[in-house]
Amino acid sequence: MFPIRNPKHPARRLLSLATIAALTLLAAAVPRISVATAARGGTLPLTTNPVDPTTQGDAVRFLEQATFGPTSDLVNYVRAVGTENYLNEQFAAPASSYPTLPLMNADNNIGCPPNPSDPSVRSLCLRDNYSMYPVQNRFFENALYGQDQLRQRVAFALHQIFVVSGVEIPQPSWMTPYLQTLDRNAFGNYRQLLYEITLNPAMGNYLDMAGNTRTNPNENYAREILQLFSIGTVKLNPDGTVQRDAAGQPIPTYNQTAVDNFARVFTGWNRAAAPSPNVPNYIAPMIANENNHDRNAKTLLRGEVLPANRTAAQDLNAALDNIFNDPNVGPFIGKQLIQHLVTSNPSLAYVGRVTNVFNDNGAGVRGDLKAVVRAILLDEEARGDLKTDPNYGRLRHPAQFVTNLCRAFNAKSADGSTTSDGYLNPQSSTLGMDVFRPPSVFSYFPPGYVVPDTGGVRGPEFGILSTSTAIRRINFVNTMVFARIAVGTNSPRGTSLDFSALMPLADNPPQLAEELNQLMLHGTMSPEMYKNIIESVSVVAAMNPLKRVRTAVYLVATSSQYQVER
Repeated sequence: MFPIRNPKHPARRLLSLATIAALTLLAAAVPRISVATAARGGTLPLTTNPVDPTTQGDAVRFLEQATFGPTSDLVNYVRAVGTENYLNEQFAAPASSYPTLPLMNADNNIGCPPNPSDPSVRSLCLRDNYSMYPVQNRFFENALYGQDQLRQRVAFALHQIFVVSGVEIPQPSWMTPYLQTLDRNAFGNYRQLLYEITLNPAMGNYLDMAGNTRTNPNENYAREILQLFSIGTVKLNPDGTVQRDAAGQPIPTYNQTAVDNFARVFTGWNRAAAPSPNVPNYIAPMIANENNHDRNAKTLLRGEVLPANRTAAQDLNAALDNIFNDPNVGPFIGKQLIQHLVTSNPSLAYVGRVTNVFNDNGAGVRGDLKAVVRAILLDEEARGDLKTDPNYGRLRHPAQFVTNLCRAFNAKSADGSTTSDGYLNPQSSTLGMDVFRPPSVFSYFPPGYVVPDTGGVRGPEFGILSTSTAIRRINFVNTMVFARIAVGTNSPRGTSLDFSALMPLADNPPQLAEELNQLMLHGTMSPEMYKNIIESVSVVAAMNPLKRVRTAVYLVATSSQYQVER
């Protein structure tokens, strides 16, 4: 194990460089060739499977984008069947999703009454019924072991766009129907997703549509469905560039009058009947009370007018159609999905191609998210062994960083006898991402965040990277590689990494470094890093092969070249 205060150790010198470099997107943006090839002085491409055009490097990159992390077996599988076939299998795979949990009394003193003889009874009850603990554990279990990797990855991206937060929705039973909605619609149609999200009780609570009345209309949901869930604040061209007026100013997509009119559209809705007193119904979709609905005429986007004397459902569907058909939706939503799955700075052409697919999936259907996800992942800008654009790539956000490392080394229980229990949110949380508890409706980090001192390069995930969280990333790797998450009150099985597949390479440091290069860096490790790893592993006594393997993994996982996914 490398103590953080030991800068003289060769591995720590490398780590210090990596820590500093990780603070900017450009630090890891230099394209590399395979270090084994570089060591031989050549520039040959990585070996290609003669049966399938998917190379080793591209298969790893593809799985970084389409799953919660590559595994050696999955890389081999994708190379055998091809990326398109793998996508088709993933589109057809049943959802892991989240179980429907029993609704609890809104008063936790009633739901989890005090127990003076054993206070732990109430503590465990509160943890299991009034916190995100069960759904956070399920998230990480799904991410580590779920067979529907793509669905889970897309659903989590959608969660970061259509935000509901456990900060204000504290019961896991209130949150799971929202998460089920994202899973169910991840490959469906954006219009249906918009409808189901709008009537989801957790969303209704979070953005105040539940209980919204004609006499006191609330604008929160009206504003956020426009600003964050559909069209954004300024008009866009299909390639995502901003439309400007004659004076060069951005053209707004809506004004306060439009927000006021949409707020009136969303009146009359509230939760369905409670199953028992003080146990609100967060499972059934919200229902309309026509007496509370504003039945006057309303003017929406592009001057469309909803006539008077329509029901709440008629107004709702007409308004969602109005939003859905706005030309801004394709570039606004499409670009964000590219950012979450592939790269923070997609080219204008890439955004334009995805917008075209959102507008028409090839069969005349608008909003087909399956077609959009396919277009994003198979686009020429997404595919390839390595990327030469210095602005290409994205920082692995904390949850992805945690799952990528765990999946790469076959995460198991603390004793190695079974699977992890998924109690990994404390690790993600300390790195800046408390899963399902984003701090605001703007999510965990803003999609437009610009990395400082880069001349305008966007890096949304860098919005939650700081000196302290960068060090915590290193300490997380240290814990997982050299120790484990032990069994405890909240962690019934614990989590450890399995390095057995690497142990035969411990006596061959160059081969060990190259194996990690291929799995973790898709063959792009810099020659300098390759040399440092070999030197650091070689100084570990050969009689301690596990420490040799752990040293190599630690150095790769803490490097900026790994933390910035390219």
